[in-house]
Amino acid sequence: MVEAIWRQFHQQLLAFIDSKVNDRAIAEDILQEVFVKVYQKLDLLTEQDKLQPWLYQICRNTIIDYYRSKKLIMINSHLDAEATVEPIPQDLSQLNRCIRILINDLPDKYNDIIMRSDLQGEKQQAIAQDYKLTLAAVKSRVIRGREQLRKKLQACCDFEFNEFGAEASCKNDCGCEK
Repeated sequence: MVEAIWRQFHQQLLAFIDSKVNDRAIAEDILQEVFVKVYQKLDLLTEQDKLQPWLYQICRNTIIDYYRSKKLIMINSHLDAEATVEPIPQDLSQLNRCIRILINDLPDKYNDIIMRSDLQGEKQQAIAQDYKLTLAAVKSRVIRGREQLRKKLQACCDFEFNEFGAEASCKNDCGCEK
């Protein structure tokens, strides 16, 4: 069964992964991890018509795991290279303060959910239970709230990307430098 899935989906999954990591060798490694997970958890798939979305969800989660581990490796190597922990640069501290102000400025139905989900790392299922909402409703509010936050951040801050992630500087148009 896994061989048939491989034959049918491996090319499109590889293209999907490669589009997210922009490195063919890493994409192939991630694809191998995906199919190990497929092999281990195929018995959990109860509806065959949901095979493709299930495969893509495994891909997305494995890509996220890859980036998390890469971030941890970069953090650990940075900490190993320097015995002392440097304070957060002023502009990063400013960006953190700005993000919190902008989140608080979101409509009420988004701000607390974004704060709890994204900044405090709370599970969306727990948030849904607290608000007596469905999980889908919370996920929808997170997506809409993030989109509003993105627009506010783009109006407020300049972003540059390098191999270590994003660097931002505030234009101070949003009033977050108080």
